[in-house]
Amino acid sequence: MADWRQEAARAVEAELEHVRQSGEWTELGRYRRTGDGEYAVDVRGRRVDPIDDVRLAGPEGPRHGPAVPARAQLRGGVLWLAVPGPLPPDCDRVWVRQVRAHESLQRLAHELRGLGHAPLADQLAAGELDRARDAYRACFRPGLRLVWGGPGTGKTTLIDSAAADLARAGKRVLVVTAADEAPIDPGHDAERLVIQEHLAELTAVEQQLAELDAALTGYDHAAFLAVCRRIENRERSASLEAEFAEARRRHEEASEELAAAQAELRAAREAWHDSTHQRARLTEARELSVQLATVSDAVSVLSDRLENRRRFYRGRRADRRALRDADADWARLEELIADCRAQAHPLTDDDAIAIEEGLTAAHDRLDAAAREETEAYTRLELVRGRIAQLRSVGVASDQDHRFHAECLRLDLPGVHAKREELRGRSPGRAARRGQLEERLWWLGERAHGRRYETGFSGRVVRASAARRFVAEQPFDVVLVDDAGSARLSDVLLAVAQARETAVLFGDLRRPGPRVRPQAIRNLPEVRRWTLTTPFAHCGIRTPEDAEAHPGCAVLTRQHRYGASVRALANSAGYDVLEGSGRIDTEVVLLDTRGSSPDYGAIVRFLTAAERASTAVVAPNRLQADAWLAAVRDRLSVAVGTARTLPGTDFDTVLVDLTGDDWAERVRSFGVAVTRVRRRLYLLGDLDAIKSAPIGTPLGSVNALRLQGSVAVRRLDEVVIPAPRRPQPAIDRHITVTKESASHDTMSG
Repeated sequence: MADWRQEAARAVEAELEHVRQSGEWTELGRYRRTGDGEYAVDVRGRRVDPIDDVRLAGPEGPRHGPAVPARAQLRGGVLWLAVPGPLPPDCDRVWVRQVRAHESLQRLAHELRGLGHAPLADQLAAGELDRARDAYRACFRPGLRLVWGGPGTGKTTLIDSAAADLARAGKRVLVVTAADEAPIDPGHDAERLVIQEHLAELTAVEQQLAELDAALTGYDHAAFLAVCRRIENRERSASLEAEFAEARRRHEEASEELAAAQAELRAAREAWHDSTHQRARLTEARELSVQLATVSDAVSVLSDRLENRRRFYRGRRADRRALRDADADWARLEELIADCRAQAHPLTDDDAIAIEEGLTAAHDRLDAAAREETEAYTRLELVRGRIAQLRSVGVASDQDHRFHAECLRLDLPGVHAKREELRGRSPGRAARRGQLEERLWWLGERAHGRRYETGFSGRVVRASAARRFVAEQPFDVVLVDDAGSARLSDVLLAVAQARETAVLFGDLRRPGPRVRPQAIRNLPEVRRWTLTTPFAHCGIRTPEDAEAHPGCAVLTRQHRYGASVRALANSAGYDVLEGSGRIDTEVVLLDTRGSSPDYGAIVRFLTAAERASTAVVAPNRLQADAWLAAVRDRLSVAVGTARTLPGTDFDTVLVDLTGDDWAERVRSFGVAVTRVRRRLYLLGDLDAIKSAPIGTPLGSVNALRLQGSVAVRRLDEVVIPAPRRPQPAIDRHITVTKESASHDTMSG
């Protein structure tokens, strides 16, 4: 069948055309903190694609802000998280990188079209199987085989044991499972922990700043400082007024002194100007007196020479002429001096000196008075400017005092100072945060890449069918679990990677594969390659077909539950299941007596006895949603339908038989009751079960009840209902009448 690759690819592409593309990251919601220090996010009731990576980040996603990788595992519809190191407070949401359906289907179609030599896949496409006798030995013999086993028959345990033995024998093994609950571990990274610590510190500072900003809402520090200045101005106003009065007084005195000095200078100048002629005559007289002194000296010299020399000496005649001339000059000078002094009268030399000194003193006094007046004026203007500044700012009013007191009471200036201090201590906070966030993102990507590389290396590689994993080199052995409900196209791609052996394990009674949208179900290639399981493709549709087919080994002995549950499973179509007789599973019918059950009270009853895994199986999605609403605060309880319930098996299982008789869901009923290990509760109306037709799920329950294998207990005897909410008060309206009342009572 060389053409099966193209037909299977077309079937996948028919579904691919209707699949929406999604973003790289999906937000699962805010996480919860559990009592044992773990984190958890509830995804029960949601369709979650296989998860590749988990980051804790803010509301805008891992690429906007810090994104901390987390260890995670999906158990019972709850994603449990463990975060090594400190967690920045703003990382309050869980973001996951999933195997997106569009890319997964696109990869599947591409790989199917590009398949080369794949003899075992060709053999499966043709529906040809090699002979199989023993399920375990089939894993070690070349060829293609099927292994059918009912629930609890140890298929997964056998696969794990065979894979380990094959690896020890040097074989490379691929184990493909339908469930995708493998833990995600980013590993330990010392650098990442240090970055988380720094980011936590930065976030703490930012949160503190945000709190301080919130505390300072409506506070204006500039207005507070202005009020402080006005209060200070009010305190200084009195001293400034006194200082201004003193400065004005000093300036007035300096101005008066300046005016007096100016008047004195004018008087001195007038005296100087009025005595100009007399002083000139006195000056001329003093100059002539100097000349007179010179002439007098010459007369003395000549007289002495004439008297003391001999009577007749050479030059005597000349000396006598010179003496006569000198005497004449002396007389002339004395006459001139007398005339000058007569003209200067009554001004004397002392008077002239006094006038000179008075003018100089007047100038000196004016200079001193001018300096004093300038200094006084400068001081006056300085005080005037301070007063003007004070008046421009204003003085504190009563409202200012109240505002100031309220700010001090709330310590708003201190809060403002603390905020400014925090801002000053980390000026490059935003840049530093960006660097740390980018480094943290890179470390997370590196850890994700390493986990992906190491997860698909080694002797035994485990992958889920939804991941459509294709290795670079083929495996020696491929073991497929849950092939009884898997799509044939997915199994073909897995089998194509087997070089020697491929063994497909599964339960053909489990609900089969689905396709979206429903409109493409009628396409021939979709019916053949997507909606068909490997068992049905090979002609095995019932347990009898499995036992009769030579290429299918059968596992009939189950090891999980007791005879009562096994009887219910056989009645749902398994028929051939056997038990070891050592396991006893309690089956209890909780009789609702036709009343609507309190889901919350039932959940408290199921989880009160012990810390065990618990599941509630509803017949349809609507009732499953109602149960989910009742268990939101109990993360240990899994809820769903037989098709959507996460996990494999549980200690306690409750199957809801109310509102639906499961007659159209016989396969789902068989799957639901076989998920139990210790205790199975059946919630239903005993009267409806008694009247149920033979051969239906409820009829099977009634048959076991008649055999005494099912204990019947009234629901209201074992379940304590939730306390009733207080009823709101009802306004009572009183009608007043005019009729007289009997027995002396008030009428109304």
